[in-house]
Amino acid sequence: MAWDDVSRWQPVDLFAAFRMGDRVQPVDVRDLTWREAEEQVRRSIRVNPMDFEKEVPGLPPDQELVFYCDRPGEATSMKIALWAFDNGRSRVGVLVGGWDAWKAAGYPTEPKG
Repeated sequence: MAWDDVSRWQPVDLFAAFRMGDRVQPVDVRDLTWREAEEQVRRSIRVNPMDFEKEVPGLPPDQELVFYCDRPGEATSMKIALWAFDNGRSRVGVLVGGWDAWKAAGYPTEPKG
């Protein structure tokens, strides 16, 4: 799989998927700001980007995984999405602009879990 094969979700599209009840699972892989953060995208599952090889296989298999991070160009998200695809996950994507774009758009957050 190449980077251009990963679904690229705009924040508005992820929010719409939530509202329509689509089977989408946001996955928080922030590494720069996660420790200090108090919030996450609503319904997120946290995966430590330093240990993702152990954690990604346990994510819900029947949903599209949408990874988001806090690095320019979705660097961490893309790396993990590509790995997930190469290791058997056929539906993976990244949130364009990551956490900052979600927060700037004013979409729902929840306390960090």
